[in-house]
Amino acid sequence: MLLEIDVTLWKTDRSPACRAVMMTLDAMNLSINEVDVNMDRGEHKTPEMLMRNPHQTLPVFQDKELIIRDRSGSSPFHNFSLRKLLRLYHAICTYLATQYSNSGFLIPKDPGGRALVEMSLHYNCGVLHPRYRAAADPILHENSSFVMPQQVCDIECAYADLECMLAGKEWFAGSSPTLADICLGATASTLHCLVPIDKLRYPRLSCWLFRMSEQVFYITANKTGLNEFVRRIGELRLCGLSAVQMSTDFGKKTFSGGNTYAGTLTVPIGLITTAPPPQHRATQASVARCPPVIA
Repeated sequence: MLLEIDVTLWKTDRSPACRAVMMTLDAMNLSINEVDVNMDRGEHKTPEMLMRNPHQTLPVFQDKELIIRDRSGSSPFHNFSLRKLLRLYHAICTYLATQYSNSGFLIPKDPGGRALVEMSLHYNCGVLHPRYRAAADPILHENSSFVMPQQVCDIECAYADLECMLAGKEWFAGSSPTLADICLGATASTLHCLVPIDKLRYPRLSCWLFRMSEQVFYITANKTGLNEFVRRIGELRLCGLSAVQMSTDFGKKTFSGGNTYAGTLTVPIGLITTAPPPQHRATQASVARCPPVIA
């Protein structure tokens, strides 16, 4: 059952932080007012947006008089501050999961289960997302056409961490997807577009991301944004590549034009293929496991 609530989210689909909020909404079968903000045109810097968020970042969420700002980051890489990023992250997702549901399926009610979710959220905002920013920002905002070697190494180390965190389990914080999987999934799937996850080196992580890609909320709320991210990267830095080759190995589409990471972007087709848009994105998520209950 789709529940409409009178709140507003300002977002851009290519941002992992925005897609984490969107997946949370769809997992809970919540329909809200969504406003797309074109950051390339500076719409996040308008006087109205600056009143809501002087940090000039997205997403921004408003519920009556309450305004919550998540730090996904929008400024160029050389202005990026990890301390600023850590101030506010996942605040919107955790608010939604606690305010508009009392079932505890995204954030467990018991202290132990909640701690496991929060542990993964802290890893995402403290390690994984900063490494995404370090890899993507030079391409999005600087004159770079590839992921730098140090960033590749850092991302591979993060993949190794996630592989260890998944030892003996299918999901990061329970027997089914939680907010931990949603937020890590938004970031990891985007990193996978820059530095592909090797399924031989990281089999648990690769299988987890595949399971995530089959979730209804992932299909409705994450794939379109991933597609937009890849397209934007292509517009900025890969437009001069001579060929687009289709690889049959694990269903990957490879943009050729360099060595493994310098000028080459490998994207798993199954993770970004966009389904026909429904009348409202969340209508496809009506088969989610637990209907929302107003707290």
